[in-house]
Amino acid sequence: MEFYSVLGNRLGMREVPPLLAGLMRQIPGLFERDNDAAEERLFPSPTQDPHEQGLREDWKAHVEPELHTLFLSARQVVEADLRGFQESEGGYTLEFPAAHAESWLNALNQARICLAAQHNLDEVELSQSGPLTILSERDLAKLQIHFFAALQQWLVEVLDVA
Repeated sequence: MEFYSVLGNRLGMREVPPLLAGLMRQIPGLFERDNDAAEERLFPSPTQDPHEQGLREDWKAHVEPELHTLFLSARQVVEADLRGFQESEGGYTLEFPAAHAESWLNALNQARICLAAQHNLDEVELSQSGPLTILSERDLAKLQIHFFAALQQWLVEVLDVA
């Protein structure tokens, strides 16, 4: 798999293996699964102080809806970009506007958080390298999380250069 940029205004990946292309196509839908643990990780309470109920209510009424909108918008951008996957020799190719990099970072982070919550993966497990064998959905989720982290790293490097 090769990452590249085109004239500084488009980003791309070529020779994406079918398995990784399939994992990428899942990005927008990972949030849609009914998962209270993912909700709690994506939208944590601003405080646990029992005397700050008003702050929690304000957060829920004013901040959380904006976060939902921001997160949904990022997933929609990525979903639209993913429709551009083209089958080519050696795998798949995908190009998207460089201006979408922030949305990709956001959606990839959401996907990683949702996968970790869905499979009850903790920081210790996630700080280890990806699984050497994939024997369960949990192992596949670890692989997916590490792959998404690699995509994020590439995007951060691209944004740092710009």
